[in-house]
Amino acid sequence: MSFVVSWYNEPMEHPKLLKHLRPQQIRDAIAARLPLLLPAGCVECHGSQGPVGTDTIAAEELCLAVARQTPAVVAPTIDYGPTGWAVSGPEWGTVDVAGEQFSAYVKEVLRSLLLMGWPRIIVMIHHQGTDGPEGLAFRKAAVELAFELARAERGNGWWGEQPPETHGEAFSRVRVAPTILPTAAAICHGDHAGHFETSLAMYLCPDSVDLTQLDRYSFWYADRPDNLARTSTREDGERYFTAMVNAWVEALNHERHGNSGIPA
Repeated sequence: MSFVVSWYNEPMEHPKLLKHLRPQQIRDAIAARLPLLLPAGCVECHGSQGPVGTDTIAAEELCLAVARQTPAVVAPTIDYGPTGWAVSGPEWGTVDVAGEQFSAYVKEVLRSLLLMGWPRIIVMIHHQGTDGPEGLAFRKAAVELAFELARAERGNGWWGEQPPETHGEAFSRVRVAPTILPTAAAICHGDHAGHFETSLAMYLCPDSVDLTQLDRYSFWYADRPDNLARTSTREDGERYFTAMVNAWVEALNHERHGNSGIPA
């Protein structure tokens, strides 16, 4: 694939952010079929030692790192995903957004991005996986919009009256996937505020992690004998993050060349 987007050929150490683009640059990126990466996370207690934005930080930093290595544009982050108050109440820094309201919000965000013309919108989630309330909200919105927008464009019976090859990308323009792809899973064993996530936070935002707080307040999920947060290291975090980035870059490069790289 040849890219004719001259402004994109600047050094990629500066990832391209949707909110920094001018209208014509957006049109150029869409014409060049660049994917739009949408990080999604939450604000939730991650033990006494880690930042409440761990999930959001992981998804956002992953998108930025990937966009430094392969052509892509990064959309503004969805910070406030539903948590269900699963690990704490608000007294420990958790924010919860009711599922119905969150679903309606992300559907309208996706609707605008699809109408903008992005051929691929890839939602990267680092919170409860793609089967959690946040992931399900995005997936449900994507399916509903595939039908709604296709029907608005082509009328009722759009699928039954035309052969599949004329349907375009109605069902594949939005993909919802975890930050840890299967090819990175052997290295990255996801947890909640255990060794993996605490190490990841130590690498991505070292000033926000304080392991000494583990002895002040105890959370069972950070003190599991088989997954101690207190054994976390910045070096492990870098190793995990590198594996996550490499898996995503490989997957996007496969898709850019017409192959399937991202799990459905």
